[in-house]
Amino acid sequence: MLDPVTTALVIAGTATAGSIVTGEKSRKQQKKAARNQEGVRRAQQAREQMAAVRQQRIAQAQIVQGAATGGTLQSSAAQGGYSAVGSLTAGNMQFSNQMDFFQTRIARNMAKSNQYAGQASIFGSVANLAMMGASMGSTDTSPATPAAASGSGYGVQGGMSGANSSHVVKGAFSNPLPPSPFGG
Repeated sequence: MLDPVTTALVIAGTATAGSIVTGEKSRKQQKKAARNQEGVRRAQQAREQMAAVRQQRIAQAQIVQGAATGGTLQSSAAQGGYSAVGSLTAGNMQFSNQMDFFQTRIARNMAKSNQYAGQASIFGSVANLAMMGASMGSTDTSPATPAAASGSGYGVQGGMSGANSSHVVKGAFSNPLPPSPFGG
């Protein structure tokens, strides 16, 4: 049978390892979910762009039909209207592509941030485990003896006695305040 300190360290080590493995699995699943969300977003964007192109073609066809019916097919007004619709659609598509670029970049940055947060959590767990092990390993378990106390019977500087009294430096509990002018 292991002593209590070793048992606690083994349990804490196992729990930390389990936490690390579970955290890594969680991070992988978040990454998969982010990829799926990105795919959905791109599919929606493609559908929106196809609808915009469709609307552009309908508007341009109406301009051509109206100009042909009115006999002004070769006029600058008809050609300008046709070009304006195409230019507006191209500008909207460019804006959509820019938003896609920034959204992709944001998603990548958030994934990286989550990765770093997970790593920080792992390092924090390991540090806590090390601190717990250090505090358990340095605990003074020697029994209290009368020899450990000072000659006054009250421990060092009056008031502290027992197992850790031998670790107190003489004069460590001196009064930091100046002497009272009232003689107390």
